[in-house]
Amino acid sequence: MTTDATAWEQFQSGLEPRDVRAEVLTSWRRSRFSGVDPEHAAVPFVETDVDSRFARAAIPVLAGMATHLVGHHSCLALADAAGSVLWRWVSEPMLRSTLDDLRVVEGFNFGEEHVGTNGLGTALETGGIATVRGAEHFVHRFHDVTCVAAPVRHPVTRRTIGAVNVTCRAADTNSLLPVIVGKLVEEIRQALYTVATARERELLSAFLASQRAGAGPVAVVGDDLVICSEQAAELGFDRLGLWESIRAGDVPALPADLRADVRLVRSDGAVAGAVVTVREPVAAPAGRGNRRRTGRTDRVGPAASPTAPEPDVVRRVAELVAAGPVAVAGEPGCGKLTVLREVLGSPLVLDAAAYPLDPAGWLERLRCGGAVVIRHAELWDLAAVRRVAAVLGERRRSALAFTVTVTAGPGSPAGVLLDAVGASTVTVPPLRRTPDAVVAAARAQLHGHDPRLSFTADALAALRRYCWPGNFAELRRVVAELARDAEGVRIGAADLPAEVRQARALTPLETAEAAVIASALRAHGGNKSTAARELGISRTALYAKLRAYRL
Repeated sequence: MTTDATAWEQFQSGLEPRDVRAEVLTSWRRSRFSGVDPEHAAVPFVETDVDSRFARAAIPVLAGMATHLVGHHSCLALADAAGSVLWRWVSEPMLRSTLDDLRVVEGFNFGEEHVGTNGLGTALETGGIATVRGAEHFVHRFHDVTCVAAPVRHPVTRRTIGAVNVTCRAADTNSLLPVIVGKLVEEIRQALYTVATARERELLSAFLASQRAGAGPVAVVGDDLVICSEQAAELGFDRLGLWESIRAGDVPALPADLRADVRLVRSDGAVAGAVVTVREPVAAPAGRGNRRRTGRTDRVGPAASPTAPEPDVVRRVAELVAAGPVAVAGEPGCGKLTVLREVLGSPLVLDAAAYPLDPAGWLERLRCGGAVVIRHAELWDLAAVRRVAAVLGERRRSALAFTVTVTAGPGSPAGVLLDAVGASTVTVPPLRRTPDAVVAAARAQLHGHDPRLSFTADALAALRRYCWPGNFAELRRVVAELARDAEGVRIGAADLPAEVRQARALTPLETAEAAVIASALRAHGGNKSTAARELGISRTALYAKLRAYRL
């Protein structure tokens, strides 16, 4: 099926055309979600490493194929894992001029989030061969060409390290293009294996030996290298973070319900990496029907709650609320109200945001007996605090709790109120500090939308890496959108929103810096100017770090 311009126009006008290949329609949806402009999208220029080991191995292979394509009105291109062109060859001047105008030139990035549906970007996004013919391109000015591309995976690490692309005019499209691309990918993989380092080969040998031993799910980790069995991949732990903890001499960073044996691998007298064999794999949410051949089941976590509060936090709040008022503080969406409902059952919940609309009626409800939770206490001014504090002094002894979005600093209205009633404060940690909770909550929520759906290992690793500035509230929204738009029963990393998919794990130093900044903001009630002065940095530098760490 070849998409014509009419189907493209229908989609851009808000309709869902029927005569479009499913993979193209799905890519169009991703492109729209990423905000790509179908008429005016600019191809960004990105500095690339044209002297990488990948480029040095792949370019001679492509140059050899180019000798067979002279006179065939075609273009060969090599891109890195991000979609930036590293090398290009064009068979004839007129096509070269067309591709120059389209920015199919070294250094320009064709990631789907920038340019929408296109050969390079879509192949890297989906992890498979992508054929995009004429009007199947999301951006209109690419409708005169056809692109066929496929990702290249490293023969040792199996990670995608780049992509190969063949481009021709749409009128010259032929069925041999995917064959050519497949042959190029295989030859490049062979070239990469030939130049693989002794360290990489040693780690691959260790992985194969451990897998043959059959002791359990196995992963081999090292600098910029991860090899894992299908069973280990399904567990969804952060494999790069695992190597960081092993290299630092710490206890391996595994989910709480996993145990593993770790064996260091040496090459030329130096530590090359480690073999991690998991001894206690986790189990799957009840009701999931697609059991794997491994016989393993996945356990989601305590009560499979979509926003299961930390047991230590719940226990501490329960102890304090029995003795007097308690304030539960934390970032937006981190589960403060969930913690209090876990402790108090079904309390009367009053929102401080509604107080200005009917102060008298709001205060009358506050006078009622029984457990009461006051939300968003940080929204009051001092006048409201005085009235509320007076009413609270009249209340019969019963459970009283507050939620505050940030720690109430001394002298702030919320701080004055909490001091007036003698409230103890407990802080709920943000979701980014509990990656196990991210995986458990995401699986539970997805199962709640559709028991048939599940996440791939790459998707779980991306969910763990992302810092979730909106905490559980953001996670609920993302999972709901994934469940709604799911095309199959497995949700992969390519299906995740761009900001989640592209997130990287913070280094230990960055994690420590982010914690210090967050602590300073809490201490000053969220006041960024004051926090910047205490940290000894400019407000501009603080804002940049807040964006980088998504605080």
